[in-house]
Amino acid sequence: MNVYHKILPENFDYTLQDKLYSEMPNNIKAVLSDKKTSKRMLSLIGWKLFMENAPSPELLSKVAFEDRGKPFIPNADIYFNISNTNGVVVLAISNQPVGVDIEKIRKPKPLIYKRVFCNEEVDFISSAEDFTYLWTRKEAVVKLFGGGISMGLTEFSVLKNEIEAFGKKVKIEPFEMKGFICHTARFI
Repeated sequence: MNVYHKILPENFDYTLQDKLYSEMPNNIKAVLSDKKTSKRMLSLIGWKLFMENAPSPELLSKVAFEDRGKPFIPNADIYFNISNTNGVVVLAISNQPVGVDIEKIRKPKPLIYKRVFCNEEVDFISSAEDFTYLWTRKEAVVKLFGGGISMGLTEFSVLKNEIEAFGKKVKIEPFEMKGFICHTARFI
């Protein structure tokens, strides 16, 4: 598995999206918002990162999307996942299904603990770092499966590096980036 990232400068102008948008094939344009927001720009940068690092830039035009929105390349042995937050984009490319999530350390939201974390994970959280650590691990696993919060996130724990989730064995690994917490997940 290879992980790539792009960190944007603090004064980055998120409104200058036209050139990057014009480089995207129609299948990618179809899933992008019409509004020139920072989130859209981060998505564009993620797709550009994919074009620059995929075995062939033409693969971008072959990307399709599962029902829940997970991107994939039909009939190919290349898998990828993209995540972005607060001026950074991360891309994981592998020869097997992969999920990735990145976050800046963020304030815990105790109101969501019981919906997202199992009891042992809730007991683990004692700081913003703990919350973000668990959140990125959980999100990477969910993205590996192509799902969302409605999948039953309290049914498995991400405290260990090798876990079982939804009947499959999963390996969770960190990707080091200063100022951020990032994890990947893949089947084992």
